[in-house]
Amino acid sequence: MMNYIKSEIYRVSHSWGLYRLTIVLAALAFLINAVIGWVGKMDGPSFRYDTTSFSYSNIVAQPMIYCIMAIVIAATLYEGNRKNGNLKNAIAFGISRTKIFLGESIVATISSIFALIIVLAVYIGSAILFLEHTGPVELCDLLMEVPAVFFIAVASLISGIIFMELFEKSSTGIITWAIIWFIVPTFFYYLGLRFDFVYNIAMWMPANFFGTKEMIVNLHQCSTAWDTSAGMIKCLISGIAGITVFITSGIFLLRKKEI
Repeated sequence: MMNYIKSEIYRVSHSWGLYRLTIVLAALAFLINAVIGWVGKMDGPSFRYDTTSFSYSNIVAQPMIYCIMAIVIAATLYEGNRKNGNLKNAIAFGISRTKIFLGESIVATISSIFALIIVLAVYIGSAILFLEHTGPVELCDLLMEVPAVFFIAVASLISGIIFMELFEKSSTGIITWAIIWFIVPTFFYYLGLRFDFVYNIAMWMPANFFGTKEMIVNLHQCSTAWDTSAGMIKCLISGIAGITVFITSGIFLLRKKEI
């Protein structure tokens, strides 16, 4: 499997997909803070949003954005895997579907970390450069979000790879991903309003515990799901559980999938 991982790293590093995505995201990150800073200078004290707190809050208040970026990276790296013959070639060389799936998951995770470091560095650097350093949301809140959501985002990435491989059309895979990560948690949440045991299950789903009273992030207050030790542990357990579930189901489903 190590040889396959090395070949995938070589393929990804010598193609433009990941680089283009990283450049676009970094450019957007820079542009957002530059524009906010420019508007703040033009409007003066009446404009309340030219602060690092507001900039950081755009990410801190929406932890699921990491999961969305994960499916974007999965699609960028493996959307055409079946069409361009990469999958058939790997299997023809005697590599099992399980090893291919695990190798893709590892390489995609490494690629995501590469993109995350660059984009986040540009976002933080431009915020510090262009914006006033004030407000309830601080840099430490943004930095602590990364370990809190890391395993959850990896679970999202692995699920995205599964759905890209399972379905002929990438759009079908993305829709299935969205159902699993957003529609199903919403269903469990509202069903849990009637049944307590269902509610307890629902509140371990990231889309739910990141979107309820456990998260209050605005211009006046910053209370995150990972503020406390218990909250951080919950984030980590939820992510690790998700990785376990998707790796197990991915091995089972893809092993039976025809090329």
